[in-house]
Amino acid sequence: MKILVVDDEPDVIAVTRLSLRGMRHGGVPVELVEAGTGRDAVAAMRADPGIAVILLDVVMETDTAGLDACRAIRDELGNRFVRILLRTGQPGAAPERATIDDYDIDGYLPKAELTTNRLYAAVRTALKAYEELIDLDRHHKVLALLNETAIALHPYEPLRFMLERILGAAAAITPTPLALVSLSLHRSGDAPRQWRVHLAADPSTDATPAASAAAAKVDAYLAGESEPEPASVAGGYVVPFTLHDGLGGGWLYVDAVVPDTLARSALPLLAAHAANAVYSAAFRQAPEPHRAVILGSSGP
Repeated sequence: MKILVVDDEPDVIAVTRLSLRGMRHGGVPVELVEAGTGRDAVAAMRADPGIAVILLDVVMETDTAGLDACRAIRDELGNRFVRILLRTGQPGAAPERATIDDYDIDGYLPKAELTTNRLYAAVRTALKAYEELIDLDRHHKVLALLNETAIALHPYEPLRFMLERILGAAAAITPTPLALVSLSLHRSGDAPRQWRVHLAADPSTDATPAASAAAAKVDAYLAGESEPEPASVAGGYVVPFTLHDGLGGGWLYVDAVVPDTLARSALPLLAAHAANAVYSAAFRQAPEPHRAVILGSSGP
C-alpha cells in the first residue's frame, strides 16, 4: 500500500519517513510518496487513485491548501476510499471541530502533539480502515455482478451467449487470461450432448489451443476424483458441478489465478448459473444439427 505525505517542509517529510520506517501491511512494505503542495497532492491522487492514506498538511502554498486539496480529492476526483489524516502546525488555520464537520477527513493530528508512536498508530489504523472499505466495495460489486448475470440469462438465447456471459462474470471476479466452461447432458432417449466455451482476455489471439490443453488437464484431473470439489488444477482453479436430476455435469475453470476467499464463494454460484442455463436450453431449444460441441472464443 502507498501513503502520500504532503508537506512543504522537507524536515517534516524526513521525520515522517523515519517514524514510519519498516512499516508493513499484510506482510508487504508500505511505500511513501511525497508531495510539496496541495496541487501536487491532487495530481498524485489523480495519477494513482489507489493510494491508501494521505498525511496532509494544511498551510502550504496557501493558508488553506490542504483543505482545498481534501475537497478536490473527495469531490472532484470522487475518491471516497483514501483515508485523509490532516496534520497542521497552525491549528488556528483549521480548527479541529470545524474541520471535522466541514471536510471529509479521517483524522486530525496537531503537529505540536504528534509523537512517533501516535503517528504510527494513526497510520496503521487508517490502512486497516482503507482495506476494509475496499473489501466491502468489492463484495458489493461482486454481488451486483452475480445478480446482473442471473437476470441477463435468457433461455431463448443461444446457449453459447449465456455461457460467455457467465465466463465474462468469472473473469471480472477473478481476472484471468482464459476462462472455460464445459457441460455434458445425458437425457434419456437422446445422444449425449456436450458444450465447451472459452473466453480469452486477449481477443486478438487464438486461444483455442490453450483452451483445449487446459480442458484436457481438467478432464484428466476430474476423471480421477470420485466426488470432485473446487480445487487448484493445471495452474488455475476449477469448480465442478452437476445438473438437475442427474442429467449430466460440467465444470467452470479460470486459468492462471489463485482465487481469494470472495472469488471462491462467487465462482460456484456462476457454475450453478451455467448448470441452469444448459438445463433450460436443453429442454426449451431444439438440438443444433450436426454439432455436438460448441467452442467459442472472444474477448471480454
